[in-house]
Amino acid sequence: MTLVLRPLEPALRRPWTRLCSLLLVFFLVACGSNEQQVRFFTDFESGSIGEVKRIDDLGLSWQLALRNDNDNASLPNSFRTWWFVRAEQVPVGQNLRLEFTRLGFPYYFVPVYSYDGAGWQHFDESEVSLVPGCVVAVPDSCRIVVTKRFDAPKVWIARTFPYTTKDLSAFLAEIASDPNVRIQTLGTSPAYRHPIQLITISDAGFSAARKTVWIHARTHPAETGPSFVLEGLIRTVLANDDLGRALRARYVFRIVPMHNPDGVILGNYRTNAASTNLENQWLNTQRTLLLDGQAPLENRLLNEFGMIPAALDAQAPVVLALNLHSSNSEPDTAAFFFPHFGSDPTRYSAEQQALWSRQLSFISDVARHYDGRIEQPPAEGGAGFLNSWFPETWWWTHRQESVNAITLETTYGRAGFDHWVRQDDLRELGVAVARAINDLSLKASGIARNAAVDDTPVFRLPFKPEIYLNRE
Repeated sequence: MTLVLRPLEPALRRPWTRLCSLLLVFFLVACGSNEQQVRFFTDFESGSIGEVKRIDDLGLSWQLALRNDNDNASLPNSFRTWWFVRAEQVPVGQNLRLEFTRLGFPYYFVPVYSYDGAGWQHFDESEVSLVPGCVVAVPDSCRIVVTKRFDAPKVWIARTFPYTTKDLSAFLAEIASDPNVRIQTLGTSPAYRHPIQLITISDAGFSAARKTVWIHARTHPAETGPSFVLEGLIRTVLANDDLGRALRARYVFRIVPMHNPDGVILGNYRTNAASTNLENQWLNTQRTLLLDGQAPLENRLLNEFGMIPAALDAQAPVVLALNLHSSNSEPDTAAFFFPHFGSDPTRYSAEQQALWSRQLSFISDVARHYDGRIEQPPAEGGAGFLNSWFPETWWWTHRQESVNAITLETTYGRAGFDHWVRQDDLRELGVAVARAINDLSLKASGIARNAAVDDTPVFRLPFKPEIYLNRE
């Protein structure tokens, strides 16, 4: 038996025939049976699940298959990762077994749950298992099983901590009254007409020495970790302390906190409402500064009203461009960066080698401020970014070595901690990034830090080459 309601909010772009049929199925099941059985819903923002089946007579064991973004069967298996459901009529005090199948990645992970949809915690590891024999190319072979006695008849369960457009709106409302903050709308998303916003943070007035830090996040909508990172970073920049005041005096922060709100609303993992992966749509064939009408609207809005004005601002030139993501990986993989180039003089120019050194220095500083919980980057960078269509490619094409364009990937596992990574751990990573940005200004001004600190090894975790093999 299948019992699931698709999102009703908002109803745009949902065929009426499909919506009515889903409601009819729910009505018939609800009226045709008197048994108290678990019911699953996705009628809320970011809600997502595919086919739901009861697999025992008592209704205590269920199989929930993940769906493709927009139910688009042509998308790669790796795009099928996110789920977020609300279960009702849960049998309190009895073991409920939930088998999540059609996983896009073979890694063990521990999901999260909430009794109110607001406060979240991880399941205990004893309650979660990865079914052996997972082969990603065989979708039904990859399964995570959760078995738990819940304490309430209603529970929300998600792949990781959700962060919706409503969560972002609440955070923006919190900071909007700060005199150092300007929030503007670059435009609205194509499907749901949701605002795509730019946060600008700096002290009043601009000095000739001031530089710009560009940051954007949530290109892949279900990669929620960056939203918590941004909360930590923004609160640090706005703090009424020496660090906050120094950052606001030295930099202009231009931040797009949610690049793909349509995907967030729909409960997609990697794409927008048109099933487009926005991450690799950042150059025209002619590699011109302005994206043309063939590029996704979300990218054109960031490009025309955010990135180009920042790139052309001679009073506050861009020195750092951060692209925030989350990566599926083994449980013990910590956050990591994608650096460019390398130090081999036979392959790279002196300018490229200099950028490589600046990138390694920045990564090292983030690690230092995060107790070493950053994966050690590879000994040699790569030019793959430059030959592709990523945001880093856009910055390189138009500003070459002047902009340190780099991707930060948070992870979903233990991430260098003795526990599965939490929201506050991610916020602390944002604090570490802010401190490393301040270090950039200290180095540029020639202010030396303590040599003993600088010489201290900062990476507690070994280099993992597998995490650099693929990037979509």
